[in-house]
Amino acid sequence: MANRALLVGVNKYKIAGSDLSGCVNDVTNMRDILLKYFGFKTKDIRLLVDERATKKTIIEGLNWLVNKAKSNDRLLFHFSGHGSQRVQG
Repeated sequence: MANRALLVGVNKYKIAGSDLSGCVNDVTNMRDILLKYFGFKTKDIRLLVDERATKKTIIEGLNWLVNKAKSNDRLLFHFSGHGSQRVQG
């Protein structure tokens, strides 16, 4: 059984007035919980925060997360930041 987690936290946004303050803390806390209570190892967890959390790096991270996944593996994607919905027509 393999463990993998992709944790994304974004506090800093390009749009003025949109910054948040607790999202990076959310993902570092999640990492600490996975390490302490759920048997994950540091190599099992990837963190993307602020400027490193781009569309490209998130997609690469999701590919890493699911690539070679097998039955009974534990995979976790956690996002902390602004959310939005975009409808394509």
